[in-house]
Amino acid sequence: MTQILEKIDTSIYSLEKVFVPTMGALHEGHVALIKDAKEFDIPLLCSIFVNPTQFNDKNDFKNYPKNLNNDIEILKELEVDFIFTPNENYIYQENQFENISSGYIGTLFEGKSRPGHFDGVLTVVKRLFELVNPKVAIFGAKDAQQLFLIKEMVKKYSLPISIVESTTVREKSGLALSSRNQLLTRNGKKEAQKIYQNLIFVSNLYSKIKDVNFAIQQGIERYKKLNLKYDYLVVVDKDTFEYPGVDTKELLFLTAVYIDNIRLIDNLSVKL
Repeated sequence: MTQILEKIDTSIYSLEKVFVPTMGALHEGHVALIKDAKEFDIPLLCSIFVNPTQFNDKNDFKNYPKNLNNDIEILKELEVDFIFTPNENYIYQENQFENISSGYIGTLFEGKSRPGHFDGVLTVVKRLFELVNPKVAIFGAKDAQQLFLIKEMVKKYSLPISIVESTTVREKSGLALSSRNQLLTRNGKKEAQKIYQNLIFVSNLYSKIKDVNFAIQQGIERYKKLNLKYDYLVVVDKDTFEYPGVDTKELLFLTAVYIDNIRLIDNLSVKL
């Protein structure tokens, strides 16, 4: 039977468990995370907490989709063992948490357009880790920069937690599932399908000509022709999040686009 928790007591803390942190507004992408978590065959704890410190735009925080009751029903149907629904005061108790810096990489791409975003993400994730004490934590691959920075934080602090990457779940059109998709108009959702299509275009072009800079530039030109308001389209080494070099084993094409004034991100990896 699913237990709903506002706080973590000693009995829950001491359990060996797998952890799926979410900000609610659950969709099939979250369901995939939970199914991956169940493969570990140990108790599963899923949190729902919309973290205010990772929103650099107050309106973005205000408009972020929230439906706690519906989320709880979804998790009960999935037979999650524990649903953790903390309030902000419990997460950010005075003098009980450390503000984490995301460093230089946290100022790039998403971090450049959303100053302080990754500092807020890392701070809340570390705080959740401290409260939940998981053996394993599952994160989606769509938020690639976030995933990279969380892995780096775990290494830096020598946290005894295995971070597992869950494959991005997409609609038949290729659109990556996101809680923000709920805010799109019908026409906006059609436009948003073009984001992944452009990543495929760039990836295929690179595979043909082996010139990553040219492929990126053509992808940018394609955004312009499609009249899509893009923030960035870049490529990094997936293992280092730096510009690819001779030792790169896997490229990661990253992009952010505004549809209906909603910021959507996506990525596509290419093994070399």
